Amino acid sequence: MNSIERKVATTIARVARLKTISAQVSSFQDYQSSADLKDIVERNLHLAIEGCLDIGKIIITLEKLPEPKDNKGVFLALAEGGIISPETLSFLIPMAGARNILVHGYDRIEDEQVYGILKRQLPDFERFLREISRRYKLVEIESS
Repeated sequence: MNSIERKVATTIARVARLKTISAQVSSFQDYQSSADLKDIVERNLHLAIEGCLDIGKIIITLEKLPEPKDNKGVFLALAEGGIISPETLSFLIPMAGARNILVHGYDRIEDEQVYGILKRQLPDFERFLREISRRYKLVEIESS
C-alpha cells in the first residue's frame, strides 16, 4: 500500500467514525451537552482534515505542483493542477481554517460550526476522497 492509499484509508476511517456519530446525535443540544462527544467529534474532524492535507501534500510532490505557502494553498494547488473540482475546493478552503482553529485556537471552537460540519459536510470529505481515488486508481469510495 503506497502513502496516498494509507492516507486515504485513514481518512475514510475518520469520516466513517464521524458518520456513525452523526447518525447517533439527534440534536444540537445533545451534541453540545456532551463534553466527551464534542471531544470525539473534534478530534476525528481534525484528523480527517489532516488526512486531506497530507494527501494533498503527497500529490503536490508527485505531480511537481508549486509548493504552497499554507494549508489553504495545498488545496488551491490541487485545484489549479486539475486534481480536485472547484466544488471540492470550495469545501476544503474553509476546512483548512477549521483545522487551524481545532489545533491552535481550541479556545475559539464554536460548537455550532463543528455540529454543522458533522451534520452537513461529511459527504464533501467523501467527494474529495472519491476524486483522489479515481485519479490515482485507489479503492472506490461509496457515495452517501
